Amino acid sequence: MSTRADEWAKTACMAVAIVAAIAGPAAAGATEKSDQNLPQVKYESGFLPLKWFSGGPECATFRDDFQVNKYNDNFYILRESGCVHTEKPFLYLLFGKDRAILFDTGAGNDTDPTTGRVPNVAGAVDQVIKQWLTKNNRPSIHLVVTHLHSHFDHVWGDSQFVNRPDTTFVKPGDVNTLKTVFGIARWPEETGTFDLGGRILDIIPAPGHDATSMAVYDRETAVLLTGDVLYPGRVYVNERDPDLMQASAQRLVDFTSIRPIAHVLGTHIEQRAPYYDYARGIHYAPQEVPLQLGRAHLLEMLEATKLRTVQGNNKQITQKAYRDFTICGAYPKCEPVNAETRTASIND
Repeated sequence: MSTRADEWAKTACMAVAIVAAIAGPAAAGATEKSDQNLPQVKYESGFLPLKWFSGGPECATFRDDFQVNKYNDNFYILRESGCVHTEKPFLYLLFGKDRAILFDTGAGNDTDPTTGRVPNVAGAVDQVIKQWLTKNNRPSIHLVVTHLHSHFDHVWGDSQFVNRPDTTFVKPGDVNTLKTVFGIARWPEETGTFDLGGRILDIIPAPGHDATSMAVYDRETAVLLTGDVLYPGRVYVNERDPDLMQASAQRLVDFTSIRPIAHVLGTHIEQRAPYYDYARGIHYAPQEVPLQLGRAHLLEMLEATKLRTVQGNNKQITQKAYRDFTICGAYPKCEPVNAETRTASIND
């Protein structure tokens, strides 16, 4: 005489058998698939902080000029404090076997009258270089100093590097100089390359925000540096012909279509949430969004650069807010999105 427990046991065994029969081939296929060679995307990964320091509520007590982030052993990101300058720009320092390269030299001391300090840009950079040399048992490495574009909040520290020993200083704001240094025959239609020694950088001209704007692709890390061409904030199209910016966006979309893109890194953060900007002139921004964007944002940028207020000789790109950036016309014709009203006029 069978009991209820016996019936439950028989039912359970039948269920297991049915599941095994159904899942057996699939499970076997899954095992076989896991043994197959899956495609690999080879690049060196790195670390980005969840939160960047923007400064402090009391600048007189916030003494660090820069936050230094070690992305990986050969890639460093320096973020300037808002207590030095409200633009809070990012600087990038990359190392190869033969030379290092610094993109941008930061902004000046126009922010807080209670501090009035001048940033020691060269000191911060030299500290990173010294640490790298010690770890790699090297006595020295040649430094190249150049810029992702030529606006004052990215070239202010140039004077600290012009006479630095063992340094090549690339003059900002000069297309011919950039063509010569980076091997670009036709600006901006063609790209160039720059070899740090076992580390190739692709240099992509991207005028629109500035006549000498360029993006840099690091093949080692699959990181695309975009300067002020694209970042989480207000992207100004300052060149008189807006078609230049559209062509630059198309160039970046085309370039990245056949390459892995780990991150798109610009040189500012101006947002505190999707569709929410900080106002201009803010030296302390405790709720910033992350710095990194992706290739999808380049596609949005291309769409944005096709917008025009009017046609004909007076056509301009019109302001439009996207989730993670806002496209604007020439500075200062751009209203921060959902931001408190400020009277400060800072060069974005």
